[in-house]
Amino acid sequence: MLALHEHLLEVEGRPADMEDLRLVHTARYIDEIRKTVDEAARVGQPVVFAGDAVLSGASWDALLAAVGCGLTAVDTVIEGKARNAFCAVRPPGRGADRDSEGRFGFFNTVAIAARHLRERLGAGPVLVVDLGGIDPTATPHILAADEGVKVLSIRQRSLTGARRTGSSGVEVVVRPGADGDEYRRALGIGLDAVLSGFSPDFVLLSAGFDGLRSDPLSDLSLEPVDYYDLTLDVRNRADRHCAGRLVSVLEGGYDPAGTGAAVVQHLRALAGLEPA
Repeated sequence: MLALHEHLLEVEGRPADMEDLRLVHTARYIDEIRKTVDEAARVGQPVVFAGDAVLSGASWDALLAAVGCGLTAVDTVIEGKARNAFCAVRPPGRGADRDSEGRFGFFNTVAIAARHLRERLGAGPVLVVDLGGIDPTATPHILAADEGVKVLSIRQRSLTGARRTGSSGVEVVVRPGADGDEYRRALGIGLDAVLSGFSPDFVLLSAGFDGLRSDPLSDLSLEPVDYYDLTLDVRNRADRHCAGRLVSVLEGGYDPAGTGAAVVQHLRALAGLEPA
């Protein structure tokens, strides 16, 4: 069997700039982050930004790289250089709102990519699929005003079921302890609901790997191979609706070994390979 990297095209992302960040975030919030990073560099140690969110002197470069990779991936797929793409980035972004951080995230990479598609590239409807183990996610709130964007969120909560979140999308809730079969059913239900009467030109995937049984922050029971099937379902919908145009961005996942194994399965599904 050929090594996985032989099936992949590696592309180095460009750093984001201020205009990219302002597609979603307020100038004041961006400035607050930059000042905190500068303070951390001055004192030579990490500085608390808010709550448990910490920034170091190197965080600004990391943040711009993460957002820029998302934009580069979108451009690469739009230009036809790749059918789909995965962005191996940190920090995550789905918890970040317009003017506040959340769940270890500061800039919302996927929301920025969606705005880039819609406002700069003139893309048609965009579907955002947000897979994760735990709340919060700010993406539906950020993108709610754009009727051409729908957000499907899969979440762990004590009450289960699917519900529409206004015109902006659908949320499907799974119970704590849910395994891969239950999570896959939830994803299928959500995709069927959000794609009813809605055909996207592009799919963005917030790929949260914090649903793993080994992850310390959620109570779900997924195994790495389950992410192959989840990814394949999203990819098949992208193939059906928008010629496979799909960009996935690494979000949650706080067990390094488990996240690494799940990412391999995720990449294999994107590349059209059998699971490992």
